[in-house]
Amino acid sequence: MRDAPINPEIRDQAIAWFTLAQSGCLDDENRQRLEQWRRADAEHERAWQRLAGIPVTLRERAAQLRDPAAREAAERVRYRTMDRRQALKVLVGSGLLSGLAWAGHDSHWLQGALADLSTATGERRRHRLADGTELWLNTDSALDVRFDTRQRLLRLRHGEVDILTGTDPAGRPLLVLTGEASLRSLGTRFSVRRDDGRQGTQLGVSQGRVAVERPDGGMLRVVEAGWQIRIDTTGIHDMQPLADGGTAWIEGFLIARRMRLGDFIVELARYWPGLLRCDPACAELRLSGSFPLDDEKRILTMLENSLPVRIERRTRYWITVVPAGRV
Repeated sequence: MRDAPINPEIRDQAIAWFTLAQSGCLDDENRQRLEQWRRADAEHERAWQRLAGIPVTLRERAAQLRDPAAREAAERVRYRTMDRRQALKVLVGSGLLSGLAWAGHDSHWLQGALADLSTATGERRRHRLADGTELWLNTDSALDVRFDTRQRLLRLRHGEVDILTGTDPAGRPLLVLTGEASLRSLGTRFSVRRDDGRQGTQLGVSQGRVAVERPDGGMLRVVEAGWQIRIDTTGIHDMQPLADGGTAWIEGFLIARRMRLGDFIVELARYWPGLLRCDPACAELRLSGSFPLDDEKRILTMLENSLPVRIERRTRYWITVVPAGRV
């Protein structure tokens, strides 16, 4: 178990805390919060100890923050919990976190910090771009925006975005790039999702059409309104009618229609600021309803009131849904 991979979310949390601790900017309040985080879960402590065992050269790299000039750069953004993205940009820009690349290159925490637009876990945001294109970023998402004289380019690093394409006077095409596809908007509203929990890129077209191409430019297909697909490096899969309620998150709701409880919890966990699990013994239960994403307590109460389950709380942020009869 000691050599088993660490959950990416826990790994990212550990990297964030380790970076702050090594910076020399850890105040008493955050020191207490760090200790609480380590005690909350054995996996937290395992992740912390793994980072604590990194090579001495990396420690020396982080210790550069004790230099007055580096400290001044870090303190300009007051490295606190709510502004870690800003602080990380300062640290990366100073070259002080390059040694963490082995652990953080693919982390959502690091990518979100460096992206042009991003959201934290549970956060949803709306953005209007210069060309009038409207974006809705879902929880834990990171997106880069690159407009030039030839094209309007959006690169989705991870997460989910719903896009209402604006009309560009210059006629530049709007492209969305992921690791698996290049998506060309054809007068469209569409959503794109890419995360660690599923393979490839998910595309849903609600208006107009989207041309799906390979990253190297090879054409795959034009997807019409009312359809959704999954794209990976081998092509297009799972072509099916667009699911109802797929973008209800924009209005702050998660819609379930005869959904497996296990699948519902996996989806809900995307918005949960901690560890949320479903016991396999009740994962096959089915549920329907409209669940408010901004009211975590209400969702848990709704589950207990509508299904034979019980909410088991180990800490405020470590919750498991178990069968009601289990002691």
